[in-house]
Amino acid sequence: MKIKIHRGAREVGGSCVEISGKLSTILVDLGLPLDFNREETTESYLPDSVRSLFHHSGKSITGVLLSHPHLDHYGLAGELPPDTPVYCGRASWDLMKATVQFSLNNYSLPEVRHFNDREKFKLGEFTITPYLMDHSAFDSYSFLISGRAVNVFYSGDFRGHGRKSRLLAKLPDLLPEIDALLMEGTLVGNRNEEIQSSESDLEDEFVKVIDQTQGITLVTTASQNIDRLVTIFRAAKRCNRLFVIDFYTAEILDILKQYGKLPNAEWPRIRVCYPRFLARQFEKNGNENILNRHRKNGIRWTRINEKKQKIVMLVRPGFIADIKRFLDLDNAVWIYSMWLGYFERSSSLRKLKSFFLEQGVNYKYLHTSGHARITDLKEFVRKVSPKKIIPIHSFHPEQYHEFFDNVQMVENGEEIEISS
Repeated sequence: MKIKIHRGAREVGGSCVEISGKLSTILVDLGLPLDFNREETTESYLPDSVRSLFHHSGKSITGVLLSHPHLDHYGLAGELPPDTPVYCGRASWDLMKATVQFSLNNYSLPEVRHFNDREKFKLGEFTITPYLMDHSAFDSYSFLISGRAVNVFYSGDFRGHGRKSRLLAKLPDLLPEIDALLMEGTLVGNRNEEIQSSESDLEDEFVKVIDQTQGITLVTTASQNIDRLVTIFRAAKRCNRLFVIDFYTAEILDILKQYGKLPNAEWPRIRVCYPRFLARQFEKNGNENILNRHRKNGIRWTRINEKKQKIVMLVRPGFIADIKRFLDLDNAVWIYSMWLGYFERSSSLRKLKSFFLEQGVNYKYLHTSGHARITDLKEFVRKVSPKKIIPIHSFHPEQYHEFFDNVQMVENGEEIEISS
């Protein structure tokens, strides 16, 4: 079995790994880099080695595995040659479609086939076993790829401190002897010493801040970070406050309600707001049906302001005009609950932060990473005991040697052979 990292050997995001045997070639993930510009074509972000694989290698791609619904892992799937078999989880596919429909213009997705947690299937000469993982993206998977007595494990993005931490704890007992472990290391390097709270502990931190806030509590987080939405909803409920979400978030939760008992807009402690800027975007893109679907659970801005001491509300940069017009921000708090690095990448987030600070709104940062802590990486490696560890999805792969034995650095475009 041969492994080639097309991208991701020395960066977080844009992951793409080729695994080939004598008769079959598969790709695991095909993502956009984190710094991609939405104004540019996705095709321009294909690594040259992937473009060559598609058009000049003479190889036929047996199949593509997409680990989870974050663009840095599936964002280039629309560039695959026609009729390439693509596989992902069912909920992942629903979230990918929602992202494309609501956020990405002139973007296409391939047709996909679905797999289920721990159910094996064949891709050419390889046997694939997906394992559901704990990550900030809903429906995230790792993959055991087996062929000709060789076992390769691709970790995907994962952690051990979310609301599904039990999945990581049980995983080592389910795996055979691993010849090569392709393991993410997002927090390896400059973020080694960061303290990452569990989602349960984070919920307690939210409760403390909300309890101490006399005015409205405003929160900025990702609408597809379902663990975080659960955390915020539970904290609001504990503080006897209503959780107000926008109609896009309401639609995401509605899409996912078939996959588990998740908060949704029909629950009595949740209401839906209608920011004008976001509504105009949806109308412009032909998504008026989404607006209409959630109106029965809507709440007026004037009513939000009247009940502000009893509200926890999701906000994003496009809400500023409505906040200025309708909300009294005296004694309010704004909780930012995403990676701090997004401030550097997003001028609209910087504008939102500046607006709140100018209004004298109390600022709090409450967040925990969607990626594994160093202690969890070390414990996973100890239990799995792979023959070889290959760094991926890390800005500092050279530091793996500080924590693990049997590390083999692989550069982008370099092909290595794995044997049992």
